[in-house]
Amino acid sequence: MPERPEPPYLRPEMRSPATSTGRRRSAPALASDALLARVVGLCRERRAEDLVVLDLRGLVDYMDYLVVATGRSARQNQSIVEHVARELKREHGILPLSLSGKEPGAWICLDLVDVVLHVFDAEQRALYDLEMLWADAPRLDG
Repeated sequence: MPERPEPPYLRPEMRSPATSTGRRRSAPALASDALLARVVGLCRERRAEDLVVLDLRGLVDYMDYLVVATGRSARQNQSIVEHVARELKREHGILPLSLSGKEPGAWICLDLVDVVLHVFDAEQRALYDLEMLWADAPRLDG
């Protein structure tokens, strides 16, 4: 009986940018400050409004920065998040840990481990008011 070929998803060249075990990287390829700068820049490229960056280092240990942005429509919110995810993958091989809310589009969360991006429409942003929730966190220029 001939030997069966290895499925493509098990081949090392098909696992990039994951580790040799096939699991996703636990840390991004960029330092958190550089990742933050790139995320903010990519949001601006898609005309995100009211960018706020909260420095959570010292407050929590599961992320360094929280970025909050507003889009004018669900489609713009989706465009912002898709652009950030696509460019980080293309430039640095960084894949998000999670992405939620993309289909409704009113509030989309992109978790990049050290930096978490929330893109809201104006109504959802006012309702959830993450800046008030994290009022103890220092604000950085966004």
